[in-house]
Amino acid sequence: MKPKKPHKSARRTPVKSAKPATARAPKPAPKSPPKPQARLPAAEIIAPRGRGRQREAIGAETRAFPRMKPQALPRAGWIRAIRDALGISQSQIARRVGVSRATVQQWERAEARRRITVHSLDQVAAAMGCAVALAIVPKVGTLDDVRRRQARAKAIAIVKKEDAPEDPDAVTDLTAAQRRRVERIVARLLRGSPRRLWK
Repeated sequence: MKPKKPHKSARRTPVKSAKPATARAPKPAPKSPPKPQARLPAAEIIAPRGRGRQREAIGAETRAFPRMKPQALPRAGWIRAIRDALGISQSQIARRVGVSRATVQQWERAEARRRITVHSLDQVAAAMGCAVALAIVPKVGTLDDVRRRQARAKAIAIVKKEDAPEDPDAVTDLTAAQRRRVERIVARLLRGSPRRLWK
């Protein structure tokens, strides 16, 4: 007698071993775009703190101004030089400004002698489509160099007066000891009150 075959439904299907679930790393949160930084007004950016920063700011602003030698200036003045270059007459400038031709002629002469007012110079420049570029700049170097030169001159005068009170000008060449004293006085003057430096 043959053994009975098991029913199909009774067959067991092999159970696959479940792989351990691996923990997925959380996705990084999307980066928010950086907030634009509020730009400070120009006056706050360049506003210096203290006289040293003020000198640096002025030096940076006036660096573009050329150090022109006196002989390089137009002999008849800038008004005449620019007017001739543009081909504009004194009468035309007078009509634009609202003054007489004689007034413009007087301004030209005054500017050539460096006696014109800034207001008048502004008016003439505007009538010619130009602007006045005015600045006070050191003859040599920077404003800090001006202070150092003043401090050195004052220090030398102090040393000479201390060593030769009756005739300070008689001291022509400083000794090594006197030069060291000068350097100490210079450092003290530059650190001290600015008003004392220019007395």
